[in-house]
Amino acid sequence: MLRRRTFVQGSVAAAAVSTTIAPGEASSAPPVPGDGRQTGSSALRWPRFTAETRPWVRWWWLGSAVTGAGLTRNLLQLHQAGLGGVEVQPIYEAQGYEDRDLEYLSAPWVAALDHTTKQAARLGMQVDLTSGSGWTMGGPWITPEHSAGRALVARWQLTEGQRLEDPVRTEQPGHPGLVDEEKLSRPDLRPPMDPLPEPPLSALVAREATSGETVVLTDKVGTDGRLDWTAPPGSWQLTGVFAGLALKRVERAGPGGKGLMSDYTGGTGVRPHLDRLDAALGAGRRGLRASFHDSYELEATDWHRTFLADFERLRGYDVTPYLPDVFAEGDVDDTALRVMADVRQTFSELFVERFAKPWGRWSKGHGWLTRNQAHGSPANLLDVYAASDIPETEYTGAELVPIPGLRQGLGTAAPPVSLVWRMASSSAHLKGTTLVGAETITWRDEHYHVSLSQAKPAVDLLFSAGVNHVLFHGSAYSPDDVAWPGFSFYASTEVSPANTLWRDLPELNAYITRCQSILQDGEHGNDVLVYWPQADQWSRPKGGLAGEERELTPDYAWRGTPWMYGDPESPGAVVEPIEQRGWQLDWVSDTQLQEFSGRRGEVRNRHSRYAVVVVPRAELVPLDTMQRLHDLAAGGGTVVFVDRLPSDVPGYGDLASRRRRFRRLAEAMTARPVRGRTGWHRVGRGHVVVAAQGAALDAALESAGAVREPLADTGLRVLRRRHRQGWHYFVANVGAETVSGWQEIGVDARSVGLLDPLRNTRGRAEQRAAGRRTQVRLHLEPGQSVILRTFDRRRLAGPVADLAIPGGRTRAVDGPWELTFVEGGPELPAARRLDALVSWSELGPAEVAFSGTALYRTTLELDAADAKRDWLLDLGELCESARVRVNGVDVGTAWAIPYRVPLGGALRRGRNVLELEVTNLAANRCRALAQRGELELPHFMSWRSGKKPQDWDAMPSGVLGPVRLVESKG
Repeated sequence: MLRRRTFVQGSVAAAAVSTTIAPGEASSAPPVPGDGRQTGSSALRWPRFTAETRPWVRWWWLGSAVTGAGLTRNLLQLHQAGLGGVEVQPIYEAQGYEDRDLEYLSAPWVAALDHTTKQAARLGMQVDLTSGSGWTMGGPWITPEHSAGRALVARWQLTEGQRLEDPVRTEQPGHPGLVDEEKLSRPDLRPPMDPLPEPPLSALVAREATSGETVVLTDKVGTDGRLDWTAPPGSWQLTGVFAGLALKRVERAGPGGKGLMSDYTGGTGVRPHLDRLDAALGAGRRGLRASFHDSYELEATDWHRTFLADFERLRGYDVTPYLPDVFAEGDVDDTALRVMADVRQTFSELFVERFAKPWGRWSKGHGWLTRNQAHGSPANLLDVYAASDIPETEYTGAELVPIPGLRQGLGTAAPPVSLVWRMASSSAHLKGTTLVGAETITWRDEHYHVSLSQAKPAVDLLFSAGVNHVLFHGSAYSPDDVAWPGFSFYASTEVSPANTLWRDLPELNAYITRCQSILQDGEHGNDVLVYWPQADQWSRPKGGLAGEERELTPDYAWRGTPWMYGDPESPGAVVEPIEQRGWQLDWVSDTQLQEFSGRRGEVRNRHSRYAVVVVPRAELVPLDTMQRLHDLAAGGGTVVFVDRLPSDVPGYGDLASRRRRFRRLAEAMTARPVRGRTGWHRVGRGHVVVAAQGAALDAALESAGAVREPLADTGLRVLRRRHRQGWHYFVANVGAETVSGWQEIGVDARSVGLLDPLRNTRGRAEQRAAGRRTQVRLHLEPGQSVILRTFDRRRLAGPVADLAIPGGRTRAVDGPWELTFVEGGPELPAARRLDALVSWSELGPAEVAFSGTALYRTTLELDAADAKRDWLLDLGELCESARVRVNGVDVGTAWAIPYRVPLGGALRRGRNVLELEVTNLAANRCRALAQRGELELPHFMSWRSGKKPQDWDAMPSGVLGPVRLVESKG
């Protein structure tokens, strides 16, 4: 008898190959709103829009309960909203829909994936696939032997003449409790767990308490666990280290993918997982662009069976006698810290050797790129990013951004972490690759509370740090018959058709597309190369992390605290002021620095060149790095040490010899002071500079030929890129004050164009010479952004760009307003007249429950003089977006702060009709349904506020005003 589960899967597979988009049906990318055919000077046109210049979205398949028709429908919706691609991520299942689930990597699941790539190709979209179900590689095919390891430590005390009576063994702790979504799953869908093996002994070391004498006893332990050793005089502590198991499961895995996490650093690494993917996916491309690996969340995987041999191979000495120091309880001495630093470096190198590089080779064998989020790794993040084709960072979008009127929501009080994001962009710049990804607005606010106006500053901050390939987090595939709001992901902004923000999402997507067309064009313009002092982090007791416990393998999460921010000893304390003063910078690791050479006035590798290398107050620097810094200067480059030279080498192996060589290099770097230049030293053809943080450092960078951007002095975020005829600037105001007037740019320019990616206007910038500098007239209110395009030789013709600066006359638009609810739910409230603008939540029960779109309509009379003025429509406070029509003509959409739309020539003498189609948040509908007991969420959810929807406060909705006509003064 055919079981229902098998039948449903077969039906889905059949649908997946029979339901298609007809050739030519919506097969090209949708137009970017407001663009049409690009007109005006060809010198100021946007670069070509592609699938990769458009934003992408993470596409969750809950339980992979997908059908061919549903995939086609949802892809078309995503395409029509202006998205360029999807990342397919099979995830945990929805309750009550298990009979529709497809098991990850089963034949029907692969058929659904193939259907997706074919339909996406017809739409001009692209598809990436996660490297597992959920995140981190692994699944039911990963046996305990190939799963992530953890050191298990046991200790015994012996005194003179005693023998250890107990066997040298320890117990493997049991499987940890089921993670949240597995608790919600049907028991018959949970995979059985393999029996746990006894943890094998890696080493047994005895140390005498007074003398410190150390004896390795591993070879004196028999197969039965008995130790053949009698304690000599003294008090001896025996430390046994066993190769235990972390028993870390794949996070949020779906049917067919639940199981143990792969061992990323030990033995065969991730090869068993890749072999399972090969068995299911075959050898071809399957229409995919890239394989994606999500952030690494490991839970202290800090050992494996071959670690001692791996350590000796990579560090050159046997770590076994020092294991009592590595696993010591309480404070540790300098020797222990040095050995721990070597252990951490070893794990970092193994992480690249056994995960990042093999995964990259495997992906290349399929014809795929790799997209990787390195943050969270127990490694030097720069080296992990460098092993991928598209390095990707992450931003929840919820940090403190002081734009007046911007709803902060449930974010933190910390500022954005651009220095962490720059680790991803730096690795791309150093490799000469184009794309830098970012998981974006991951959890900007509570579910269904995120607005488009909250999203724009988030992407602006990412753009200013070098990101140019935004991917929203994200959109859940939802079957047609699931009650509103459909399937949702537990930690997400919900960029889905059910969410009310979807209606005007194309406006945000168009803005991102225009920006990314610029940010993917040409080459980066960074000229300050900043050394990342990873050894200083590894040499600290907690590895640069906070908390009470000492971690052997510290994981460097994307928030950057305290290893980048919040600690006066962190590199960020030195580099953040450099960034804030407008120096254009990239990070470089010890390994990456080895690829650079010094030439007259620059340092360069095969792909990038920089004016100067900065070492930000590093204390411990590897000998090979110190040698390279010396050689970069000797070859003609400039190396600037902030405040002081490093004082020592990290690590323990061959310490005396390395220290002697280090001291000789340090002396050679400062042996030839340059007369009349404080802190400058001649080394070969170049210079080594020791400069105090602040003005002296600025002077050193300028003398080395680096170009600072004075725009940053106003608080603006500035990114500079090189194009074939000049430079591009992305400039964003994410601060609290308006920046207006003549502003200096760092590069010389014969002419400058100004492109507004929000309003899609392009024209000449007003410019003037101030001495030998170029100044541009700008007006950027909080929340606004602009792109400058400079030309080295070309002189632009045509009109000057309209800056839409509010000034001159104002006129109130007081109403009364006709308010008609046109789209949304749970029900449409009755139409009404408003004599004054108030939130829908103040109008009555039906209105407070409503989420969707309502039409505001009013009229205003203008005399001939006023009709000719250049008006801006200022909506004041808006919750959340508004499409604006004047006399039946669409004039624009207000969705970002400031909520203002230029009216152009739409107004006329006499009677004018103003219409606003206003869309609010979906939160109020969720709240109302929950209070009625009608909100169906048949899947694992987590509420960021800690409150369930029925306990939420009603959110303000509609136009709150005041609404005014404000004259533009150009």
